[in-house]
Amino acid sequence: MNKLKILFMGTPEFGATILYALATAPHLEVMGVVTQPDRPAGRKNQLSPPPVKVAAQELGLPLMQVERLRDSAVQAQLLEFSAGAEIFVVAAFGLILPIAVLNMPRLGCINVHGSLLPEYRGASPVAQAILDGKTETGITIMLMEKGLDTGPMLSKVVIPIEPEDTQPSLMDKLAKSGAALLLDTLPRWVAGQITPEKQDDTRATITGIIKKEYGLLDWNKPAASIECMTRAYYPWPGTYTFWQGQNLKITGATVFPEEVAESAIPGTVVLARVEGKERVLIATAKGWLAPRELQLPGKKAIPALEFVKGQRAIIGARLGDG
Repeated sequence: MNKLKILFMGTPEFGATILYALATAPHLEVMGVVTQPDRPAGRKNQLSPPPVKVAAQELGLPLMQVERLRDSAVQAQLLEFSAGAEIFVVAAFGLILPIAVLNMPRLGCINVHGSLLPEYRGASPVAQAILDGKTETGITIMLMEKGLDTGPMLSKVVIPIEPEDTQPSLMDKLAKSGAALLLDTLPRWVAGQITPEKQDDTRATITGIIKKEYGLLDWNKPAASIECMTRAYYPWPGTYTFWQGQNLKITGATVFPEEVAESAIPGTVVLARVEGKERVLIATAKGWLAPRELQLPGKKAIPALEFVKGQRAIIGARLGDG
């Protein structure tokens, strides 16, 4: 049986997981890989390759890096680079594919999307599902068209969201399940065994690109909502507040009901014994938030109780007055 010839397009770790699965499947052949350019990363802002580039190099696959796809010269290069590929598989590529690119492969372009479409179309479906306190999300394999994640759906798989899931942990589960679903879907789609299902646009929700300022905490929200933020925005942009004019980063948290301590103005820090343990608590509009780690600029993140021992002035202070 002839192998299905694929061009893969992706950028972050999610895409790398999908690429490894495609490249090691006996019934598929990855002809080449397209990813975004190396970007500055880390405290030293050193150029770092995207995970998909690293994976492509480990697998010995031809590689093309592109900044944008709307340029006609780049499209011509891509057409030459993708020669022989019957289908394009896209997973967290991060660039919109113009019509000229969508029309290149004989069998079209397929996307591995990290939500149960039509819910959470767009750039940040995984973070948004955590933010919204969802108990499940999933993967949708879809045909790509001009609209943003609007194409007909080929298959889905539901993935539970555990209470401790952060964006990376949920991304990892989705990538692994998405890879398995893709390997099952591709041959059935090519064989004509799948009838594409049109999305119900009236149920669609859209997610955008996450910005750094989204991590600023509002203590006038319920503790449960703030706790979701600490998981959805980990590790980037992170969640933070202000104390004494400084940025105070909060990593991880637990929610406790109002009854565990006397009521206080939202943002107020207290020490209280809860469930037999002394805890640092922050008042919110509803319930208390117990931060796991606190971090000041230029310092390491340390457990909240340890932080308080060195910064006693924070007890009784009201956070957020930046």
